[in-house]
Amino acid sequence: MSITAKAETLSNTITDAVNALAAETDSAKQDATFRAWLTTMSRFYTYSFGNQYLINKQCPTATRVAGYGRWLEMKRQVRKGEKAIYILAPIIGKGKDDEDGEVRRLRGFRATTVFDLAQTDGEELPTAPAHDATEGGENLLPQVEAAVRNAGITLVYKVIASGAQGLSKGGTIEIDERQGIAAKCGTLIHEFAHELLHKEDRSQGKQQRELEAEAVAYAVLCHYNIQSGSRFYLASYGITGEMLTASMQTIAKTARQIIEKIEARDDQKEAEDASALPLAA
Repeated sequence: MSITAKAETLSNTITDAVNALAAETDSAKQDATFRAWLTTMSRFYTYSFGNQYLINKQCPTATRVAGYGRWLEMKRQVRKGEKAIYILAPIIGKGKDDEDGEVRRLRGFRATTVFDLAQTDGEELPTAPAHDATEGGENLLPQVEAAVRNAGITLVYKVIASGAQGLSKGGTIEIDERQGIAAKCGTLIHEFAHELLHKEDRSQGKQQRELEAEAVAYAVLCHYNIQSGSRFYLASYGITGEMLTASMQTIAKTARQIIEKIEARDDQKEAEDASALPLAA
């Protein structure tokens, strides 16, 4: 199979999986599958949703992936006979803009291969810094609060008479002060997602906005190993395949954005696979 044909097959696999998830009639199975996708998203948050899905489908236990050459650079060797994980990589070409300046343009996608850490042998990798978070979120909460304030958003803790756990008011977030710490983390990230996604654009229906905000919160909390109940179920939102396709990429991009804001890495070098790429990437 040619590289182009393989890329098309991978892209179709992603689209078919999203449509199948949206069409699933067993709401418990649908929700469990969606949560599993979000968990994978939290592990590979620098990758596009499409590649997150492809990694999970081919190697659900993957924890860290890289190309063959990259593993060699890290003094690790992919074991003979290991099965490669296929993902999609962007093809970037050079072009000219209207003023004859050189610009980079996305030309399409090609199939490429990566391998999981568990498929390699060699030197030990440097230990990644532990996330500054505890099971209950005691250390994470002030980090999220700082990220919110650094984004120019006013944060207010108060008793919300309406019974809402949190409110996004376009530049201000209100959080009900009676919640536990883990719940405050989840609610604050949920409302932060609303501020980033829906402050200027409320063209989507409320159901899809809530789906995106809650899914982002779930993925970010998973990244920090904090367990929190989810308030949404796909079936109850009447999500179509088209809506879910649009939302999954948005969720992946926003989860990455919030994690990087929490860790104060807005100016970091672009990752191998930018989550801002289209769904197929």
